[in-house]
Amino acid sequence: MKRSFILFTLLVFITIGSIQPFYYVQAEATVKVEVEILNIREGPGLSYPIIHKGKIGETYGLLQEKQDWYEIQLENGKKGWVADYLVSVDEQQKHLESKGIVTVDGLNIRSTPNLSGNIIGKLNAGEAIQILNESKDWIQISIGNRGQKGWVSRQYIMFDSKNEMNTPQQLNVTIIHNGTNLRSQPSTSSPIVGKGSSGDSYTVVETKNNWYKIQLSNGNFAYVASWVVLTTMETVQDNDKKKEKGLKGKIIVIDPGHGGRDSGTIGFSGTFEKDITLQTAEILKNKLKEDGAIVYLTREKDAFVPLPARVNLSSIHRADAFISLHYDSIDDQSVVGHTSYYYHSYQKILAENINNGISNILEMNNRGVRFGDFHVIRENTQPAVLLELGYLSNPVQEASINSKKYQELMTDGIYNGLVNYFN
Repeated sequence: MKRSFILFTLLVFITIGSIQPFYYVQAEATVKVEVEILNIREGPGLSYPIIHKGKIGETYGLLQEKQDWYEIQLENGKKGWVADYLVSVDEQQKHLESKGIVTVDGLNIRSTPNLSGNIIGKLNAGEAIQILNESKDWIQISIGNRGQKGWVSRQYIMFDSKNEMNTPQQLNVTIIHNGTNLRSQPSTSSPIVGKGSSGDSYTVVETKNNWYKIQLSNGNFAYVASWVVLTTMETVQDNDKKKEKGLKGKIIVIDPGHGGRDSGTIGFSGTFEKDITLQTAEILKNKLKEDGAIVYLTREKDAFVPLPARVNLSSIHRADAFISLHYDSIDDQSVVGHTSYYYHSYQKILAENINNGISNILEMNNRGVRFGDFHVIRENTQPAVLLELGYLSNPVQEASINSKKYQELMTDGIYNGLVNYFN
């Protein structure tokens, strides 16, 4: 893995912080007038003119909400806005209130929630969307100022849902950089009450604008800016799942290194690293799925996927294991072997298990488990490992890597390592 691209890791976080809460709900949701006379206005604010008056007990279709106002559907086909404290909402019908960020360039918007649906548009990394509905691995979206609706693959969206699947959730934040300021109030001008270190994790007590209120180890509270942390949701089901042994039900994100304009290293005889990592990923995916694992790939074709987007998938799906696949290269063409890398201490046991799994099944030089400063494991809050599965710069090993036997044995080794890890 000689080449890499320097990417702006905070792009997505800054983008998220700039989005105003603007939630869409299903049209079946309704609001009920709770006052004698309700002023229905042209826009979400008292400065907008009154276009209609509602009476107590009347119900209207709820279209969306913005800050403290609801947009409703009137009987004459027009739309209007009402203050939220003057009406009640039928919570049984209210849909997920979600916003999201696209994590890849060229994401297809389809007419139906499957790959056979017509492509009706495309999205690029960093674009904001509103989430309307879900169907298995697909999400129905509305694109901000376009007014366009369609379906996109769930794995390429980073989202923050208030009520996702009605599951009890706990929001945690992890500090990205050493020396992060922890403040007494949600403002950059408030006093600093502490410093966070990279990898420190805190439970979120409250969110306020673009700040998280967190509880420190001494019991005190502090605020940290949302753009300097990674966030993860932990559910009751997740906690139960982690106690179970075996691969069944475990969420595994496989990351085929490089892709698209980033070919990775090029072997002695011309093998592109990006091609062989995808081949390995597909074989490994099938083996894991046969044993009941839930598997996601960061890319499923020859496409460029930014490093932050790969990490985002790990966070979005709350991966039990993130496996980044690579093949190495070095000027010394005599070097062969495989290496397993980790960054955070909590990732080391995963790296050790997979490394042992490979070495127990493949007779090749084991270069061991090592610390590695790679983006996809450094910025990853989940158990993650980066694997260098052989040297394309060695002509003999390059030929072996391209063989079906090598690919089967290598993926068997990774599979066995994961089985041991989860047991």
